[in-house]
Amino acid sequence: MNCPSCWRPIEFEEKYSKVLSCPYCNSILEFWWSELTKIWEQSEFIEFPTIFKVWKEVEWKWKKVYVKWQLRYEYDGWFFDKFFVIIDWKEYFIEEDDWNSKLLIDWKWQKSSYTIMNKPVWENITLWWIEIFVQETGLFKLISIKWFVNNILIPWKEYEYLDWIVNWKMIYIEKEIASDKIRILKEVK
Repeated sequence: MNCPSCWRPIEFEEKYSKVLSCPYCNSILEFWWSELTKIWEQSEFIEFPTIFKVWKEVEWKWKKVYVKWQLRYEYDGWFFDKFFVIIDWKEYFIEEDDWNSKLLIDWKWQKSSYTIMNKPVWENITLWWIEIFVQETGLFKLISIKWFVNNILIPWKEYEYLDWIVNWKMIYIEKEIASDKIRILKEVK
């Protein structure tokens, strides 16, 4: 198939892909009824120095890592990337911010109207009947996608986030502002 915007050929697995980005012109495309339709145009994807490249296998922390796609987020005028990767046949995210990278695993999705931005930073609170230490709260925005194959995340959506520590483990909450969907990610050591 060809991109309807730049007409370059695009390879993807039709049975798994609903929304994807053109690797040439950065258009966001929807695959529906055997056709590709442009539904969004993202800003230019500026490559930052990283060992993680989409569709490539790299060695990271003595493991073979295959990178499937990349998400770019903006917060307070800065950027960070999340790479969706396969390690030993399991799916993870690697979050990279200023050359610091951490391995995250989806712990669970849930619905909640709970507000997380107003929590006191550097204090202990009780959240969902668990005693936690709040490390950071803030707001970030998904601004760019490189070869994304999921129809849940769409560029320019905003998310609240809360980073917390419980039992000496880092946990991350991402709440989509326009809905009550909360995603909880756990850092893997």
